[in-house]
Amino acid sequence: MPPELRVLVVDDEPRVRAGVCSVLAAEAGVAVIGEAADGLAAVEAIERLRPDLVFLDVQMPGLDGFGVLAALEPGLRPAVVFVTAFEQYALRAFDAHAIDYLCKPFDDERLLAALARARRWLERPAGPGVAALLDDVHRARGRDRFVVKHAGALRLVQARELDWIEARGNYVHLHTEEGVFLLRETLTAMVATLSAERFVRVHRSAVVAWAAVRALHKLPGGDGELELRSGARVPLGRSFRAAFVAGWRGAAGS
Repeated sequence: MPPELRVLVVDDEPRVRAGVCSVLAAEAGVAVIGEAADGLAAVEAIERLRPDLVFLDVQMPGLDGFGVLAALEPGLRPAVVFVTAFEQYALRAFDAHAIDYLCKPFDDERLLAALARARRWLERPAGPGVAALLDDVHRARGRDRFVVKHAGALRLVQARELDWIEARGNYVHLHTEEGVFLLRETLTAMVATLSAERFVRVHRSAVVAWAAVRALHKLPGGDGELELRSGARVPLGRSFRAAFVAGWRGAAGS
């Protein structure tokens, strides 16, 4: 007998969430182990419950479905069936990388077909899947929010709040007007997800927001130092100087 499939349902619409839970709970070999109504609750539930499969709403206030997956360490990302009310999200990226997706409104037959497809997918070796989909999403729109743990709870930090990002080994410090937040991620991995229109790498250990830069100060030896709106001073490495100056002039003139 195959092992029980542990499922989490995430949707900000109570009616949709209840309907999905009801249909899945009636299926043999399926255990609905929890539900969540928003993105931050979904991250917490996935980390705590470790589901095999998540039916994940794409459009949610605050943190959307893509943000939920980006906030999880790769080893904690479960199999996912996306749920969306908008056809534009059910495009080539989903076709290429997602197990399946459900476009609202959907009936019980379509939901069970997605469940069956997910079961088949879980029986085979995992491919790039969610990681490749997130790469596509980040390239298209840039990463616009971050989930951090602060004061014992999960918190959402918007990209527009950031002045600069500082590397600290396998962690980064997110510097904002409200304070500094710690995130377990390397700066190199993070840079690949950021919008070049909003952020620029200025040092091997630093990324700044274009909008936060107030002045560039030249230092002896070819290095520089950036003065930010917060008053912080961030080093500008020689190997990053030319690209920064060209981009900064372009940003200032736009």
